[in-house]
Amino acid sequence: MPHETESVPITLEKPLYGGYSLGRIDGKAVLVPAGIPGEEVLVRITEHKKDYSIGAIEAIIHGSADRIIPACPLYGQCGGCCYQHLSYDHELRLKETIVLDCLIRISGADADKMPGIRLVHGNRFNYRSHATLKARAGNLGFFRRGSNDLVPLGNTGCLLLGNELNDWLSQHPRHSGPGDFRIASDSTGMVVTSRGPDKTVRETACGISFSRGLGSFFQSNRILRDRMIEIVKEYAGNDIRRSFLDIGCGVGFFSLCLAGQASEGVGIDISKESIRWAKRNAARNGITNIRFQALPSALIHPGRLRPGLVVIDPPRAGIDKKTRRTIIAIGPAALLYVSCNPSTFARDARDFMRAGYRLESLSLIDMFPCTHHIEVISSFIRR
Repeated sequence: MPHETESVPITLEKPLYGGYSLGRIDGKAVLVPAGIPGEEVLVRITEHKKDYSIGAIEAIIHGSADRIIPACPLYGQCGGCCYQHLSYDHELRLKETIVLDCLIRISGADADKMPGIRLVHGNRFNYRSHATLKARAGNLGFFRRGSNDLVPLGNTGCLLLGNELNDWLSQHPRHSGPGDFRIASDSTGMVVTSRGPDKTVRETACGISFSRGLGSFFQSNRILRDRMIEIVKEYAGNDIRRSFLDIGCGVGFFSLCLAGQASEGVGIDISKESIRWAKRNAARNGITNIRFQALPSALIHPGRLRPGLVVIDPPRAGIDKKTRRTIIAIGPAALLYVSCNPSTFARDARDFMRAGYRLESLSLIDMFPCTHHIEVISSFIRR
């Protein structure tokens, strides 16, 4: 393995989750950001790990025809994006490859028996309705990749943010306080910030009105929210008619939209604040067949619930082992899993498939274009 000051030519083999491409030096894996599989590049090792190294591209020896000039002048400095050097079609293909690779390699799924992946996407830019920016010395921006060094926003703002947010930021370029700075635009285009007196954000999705706190979780891609709910409702099918359990329900994003298909539902979330908003949103929309409870998923009692469908949208760490066991013990006819991390999704899918569930449907919905985040919506059916 070369010293960190040396540069070595390598060929990039395949994409990896996290925005990396895989190469090898003397058999050891090297993770390279901003590369494209198939390219031959000159790499300098920036970090050594036990089982792999991290490398930075010093020069491109043989480049890909899919490499383009990034639209953002801060690309490569700001750590928010990792795919702007690619055409969008190629970005989607890489993300699809990563999902398939994780499922086959981690879950042990049979490639010949897996369902095809439906690709769903919208605009590549200006899709975010809310974001958290970092503040340093009065400047707002995002951290440099792998560091806490601030890269201030440019004059045009961030290409991923909605126009209302960029307009507001251009009019308020300085921030007086330290730490994170939250900003959101609601369904009317009004901008709410952590600096303002009112920190309530009002949203709409699939005909449902939502209110939430500025810090509460809500899907940030305003263009694909309705499509996401439509896929969840489609995958729910007849298995939701009796009842459903929504684990990690947040402010009721899926629960309230599924209410019309079910006789009853239960929404559970570890956040008491989110549950308070979920109850208010149910009342505001006149939805009475769902009850919400603040409860860690690990404390769900499998003997007290018998839903036909379990819906779960966990954080990037996926579903913890105890909750996976609880879901399997409940034994719903169908499981609908929304994931933002293909690695933990594949790990959890392995347990469900071993317990007798079949991966029935799978959609890759690109909620975070230009970034390494990959969102999938899946349905598992009990065999």
